[in-house]
Amino acid sequence: MQRNIKIGFLVPYSSIYPQMIPSLISGFYSAVPEKHHSLFQVIPEYVGQGGEKQVVDAANKLLNFHQVDILSGLISYLVLPSLIPGIEKRKRLGFFFDLGEYIPYTHHLSDSIFVNSFQMWQSEFALGYWAHKQFGEKGTVIMPIYDGGYHLQSAFRQGAVMAGADNLNIQVLKYHPESCNAEQIQSVLDEVKIQNPSFVHALFCGSEAEEFFNEYHKAGLNKAIPLITTAHMASEEILKEVSNLSLNFYSASMWNYNSIEEHNLTFKRKVADFAGQKADLFTLLGYEMGLLFEQLIPEFNRRDWTEIKKRLKTENIKGPRGRRSFFLNSEYATPFIDIEKINVSNSKINKIVIEQGKAMQYDHNTYESIHKENVSGWLNPYLCV
Repeated sequence: MQRNIKIGFLVPYSSIYPQMIPSLISGFYSAVPEKHHSLFQVIPEYVGQGGEKQVVDAANKLLNFHQVDILSGLISYLVLPSLIPGIEKRKRLGFFFDLGEYIPYTHHLSDSIFVNSFQMWQSEFALGYWAHKQFGEKGTVIMPIYDGGYHLQSAFRQGAVMAGADNLNIQVLKYHPESCNAEQIQSVLDEVKIQNPSFVHALFCGSEAEEFFNEYHKAGLNKAIPLITTAHMASEEILKEVSNLSLNFYSASMWNYNSIEEHNLTFKRKVADFAGQKADLFTLLGYEMGLLFEQLIPEFNRRDWTEIKKRLKTENIKGPRGRRSFFLNSEYATPFIDIEKINVSNSKINKIVIEQGKAMQYDHNTYESIHKENVSGWLNPYLCV
């Protein structure tokens, strides 16, 4: 009797989304027909906040002790190169997830590595381009050190530059663990009132995102200065926590939960039927992996790894967020991006798509500029804090 396909899953910790990895795995099995569920066995391995040593040690355990066929999980692009030697030496393949806090590498990594990214940096690039076209020069970007350590703010700035901007103010909150974040945000917003920029772009996550919205509202800036936020700050999880406020702002979305498009309705139904939960960003990422693997069931049954790797380079799927591909090269699929106008008041959240955002092609020379700008070296995946 032939054993099943073992998928070793690197599991980071997230205080913001504690269920991110169970949701990813539920999404995967929701897409794979039930009769094929037993073909795949997921073996999780905890990696804390996803630092390099923890990830490499966990990967070696999965590859050497558990002898997994596929190494997977949510990781940072900065850690990925350290995993490649072990994967290639054992003739395995890697299929990884990320939220898109870093842009992909501009050089070829490996024929054995495949990635499903939410591509948040693309939404930031689109927002930067749109913000300059819509509101003009002298915008202000506000963020804490954590969010500023990724490519998100660089992508926003490069989007604005591509639209013609040459005057963008960057405000990074200083790290003072003994002081209140709200006080720092309040101080920066006091400066914003004096400077009166053409727009404010906020990059905060988790409880700090909630603090920013509260302070922005208290400062009386709602409707006074256009506010633009990251896709994470416009997520249901954040907005429901500040739905008592009166807020008007803009953001970008690459997946619309309420879309009535057939692929999205099917996705939500399958997740509800299999996992008994509401579809979210993480079930989406896992579901897309499941759609891809379903197309390769015959190859998986034959354990034809040469053909599987060959197919994974060119195969794509049509899912809830359109066409997706998974091999990092110049043909890697760019996302559809909706620029949204959002109103929050009286515990109600309303989102209206007002424009289609501009994505950056994967062979653009701006890639190298963004890579050179970022020197923080944060190794943990975004939101894994």
